[in-house]
Parts: sequence; C-alpha cells; structure tokens
Amino acid sequence: MKKNFLIIIILCFALCGCADYAELNKLSIVTAIGIDKSEDEYEVTLLIANSPKAETSSKEGEAKTTVYQGKGKSIAEAVKIIDKKTPKQLYFSHINVVVISEEIGKEGFLNIADWLIRHPQTRNRFHLMQVNNNKAGDVLKIISPLESFPSQSIATLIESNKNSRSVGDTASYSNFIGRVLEKGYEPTMPTIKINGSIEEGSMQENLETTKPKTYLSLGPLAIYKNDKLIGTTTKKQTESIYIINNEAKELTYEIKYKNNIINIFSNTIRTKIKLKNENTADIYVKAKGTIYEANGNINLNSIKEIENIEKTWNKTIKKDLNNLIKEIKENYQSDIFGFGNMIYKNYPKKWEKIKNNWNEKHFKKFNIKVHAETQIISTASLTKTLKDDDK
Repeated sequence: MKKNFLIIIILCFALCGCADYAELNKLSIVTAIGIDKSEDEYEVTLLIANSPKAETSSKEGEAKTTVYQGKGKSIAEAVKIIDKKTPKQLYFSHINVVVISEEIGKEGFLNIADWLIRHPQTRNRFHLMQVNNNKAGDVLKIISPLESFPSQSIATLIESNKNSRSVGDTASYSNFIGRVLEKGYEPTMPTIKINGSIEEGSMQENLETTKPKTYLSLGPLAIYKNDKLIGTTTKKQTESIYIINNEAKELTYEIKYKNNIINIFSNTIRTKIKLKNENTADIYVKAKGTIYEANGNINLNSIKEIENIEKTWNKTIKKDLNNLIKEIKENYQSDIFGFGNMIYKNYPKKWEKIKNNWNEKHFKKFNIKVHAETQIISTASLTKTLKDDDK
C-alpha cells in the first residue's frame, strides 16, 4: 500500500513537470520593457527571450531574442497590439528591467505605474532606469558580448556598480515607488546611456569584435519631484548624493593640494544624519582612504603632509556636499534626502503645518550643517612620489 502511494506521488510530480514544460513552450517570455511617448500615444517595446525569429540575437548556440513594438493610447492597448503580433502568449513574470524615456518621466511615472502594479504577472522586483536623449526601446536593442540578452546586460551593469555606487538599490522599482509614497521624501532614478550607433549596437557584428562599437553605460541620477522628472545631476553631484544618503560604498575622491592633484580611494565612507531640531540637521561624514595617485613634489613620508592632505580632503567633501545641497534646494526644490520625512516622524504637528509647501518654501530655509572627518590610512606602496625619488 505504501509502495503504491509512493508511486502515485512520483507520477504526480512527473506529470506536473511535463505540464509546466509544455506551458513554457507556448509562452513568449518578456525580460524587459521599454516605454516611450510618441505624440499622444505610448510606444511600448518588449524584449522577448524565446522567440524563434530574432531581430537581435546572441552568440551561436545561445538563446535568441527579438524586439516587438506597439503603440496605443494606454500601456494596456499597446501591449494588446504586440500580443497580436507574437506567435505565443506574452508572459511577464520574468521582467528584470523597465526603461523609460525622459518624456515619460516628465509626464509622470505614475501614469504608467498603474499597469505595472495591476498586471497579475509582474512581480515588481525589476530594475527601473531612465534613458536620456534616446528612446527607451532602443536601449533594449543593444546587445553585449558578455550577456545573452540585452536585459541581462543592463542588470549585470547595475549589479557590477552596486559596490561602488549603490545603483542596485536606487534602481529598484519598489524603492522608487516607496519614495513617491513616503511623506517628506522625493525619489531619484538612475539613468542609462547608449554609447555609439543604435543600428550597429543591435547587429550580430557587435558581438564579434574585441571592442564593441556600441555599448551601454550608467549615467548620473535623474531628480524627481513626486513622480515627475525635474532634472538630472552631474557625475560629481551624483557621488555627493550617494555620500549623503550613506550609499557610497566605494569612491575615488580627487582633491587639489598645493596646485597638485591627489586621488584618494575609499571604501569606508559612512554618513549619519541627525535631526537637531525641527529647523536644523547635521550631516556627519567619516571616511578612510588610500592615496593611490599623487602628482607633484609631495612628500608622502611626512606625517605633517598627510595631516594637511586630510584637512584638504575634509574641506573638499564639505564643499562638494554644501554645493549639492544648495543646488537641490534652490534649483530643484526636491527633498531627495528625506529631511522632511525626519520632521514628519519626530515632529508630526510641525509637519502637518508645513507639509503642503515643504519643498518649495520650508526645505529651502532648513538649516543643514556638514561635518567631515577623514583619515589617510595608507599611501599605497610608495612613501614618496616618484618625483621625490628622482631628487
């Protein structure tokens, strides 16, 4: 009896496995979505992982991909048009990247978020990126020698930057929506850039060269207010944002010292924000670093010289962060640091009075003081610069 029962259980698992396999053969698995605006319509691009006919394909013997596009007054309508073109049923549970254009960002992300949230197959665990000066759909056409699918190439690019820029956290869909819904906290979104020709980047030849003619790279942060794009930061501003938000895991800091340039590598940058009162906050930055490049006649064997370099690094960090805060307050008026959220949690009565015009009025007047404490822990393998050794 027990033996027969065991056989039945095994057969059930076997049959279920075959059923799932048969279902997968009937599906067009969507791995990435690109969303653009074409006049008054949405243009949706879907990257399909298992289509037999491919506009772009990976190396021989690996899975092929194809790009389908559709237009409609809504995201749902555009997807329905694509569904009529594909030989198999669209399946959205394996999406790992959603790319949007600047136009979509300026119009408001929540206009398209509704479809992403309500669709029964999307799991909302994907990366969210914005492309500047290009179409979102074109990003999905760029293929890389390192990955089979363009969507996986983008995901790998994000993952590889986690340690240095914490892009992996910032780029998540749940993180962005959480910031939109959070009181006194505005969201940011990483940007992605197409380097080179879109046409050449979507061809098989882009995989067959030691130096691809077209490739994707991460750009600065896009600043949002509520769910709308209002601007894009510079590279330096982006790094300063990561420092303030305690997300800078690794950075190479360039400082000017005695008319020379010194590069300091740090993987121990820690930031704490303390709310002093309802009108003031302190930002405390602690960093340890290694000098790995120093141009000029600088004696790195001198304790006094190292102390002066540390003081210069302190001043540089404070200057960069203060410049960023001033820019965000005056030109963006978007509290991407969450000071308003801290007031909401610690002074709820005060927040009720100022919440309606926090970004435009009170955030600009909010006092923020930056403190920096740095330490040079190593000068790499040399105690003096090469120019000193020549003396």
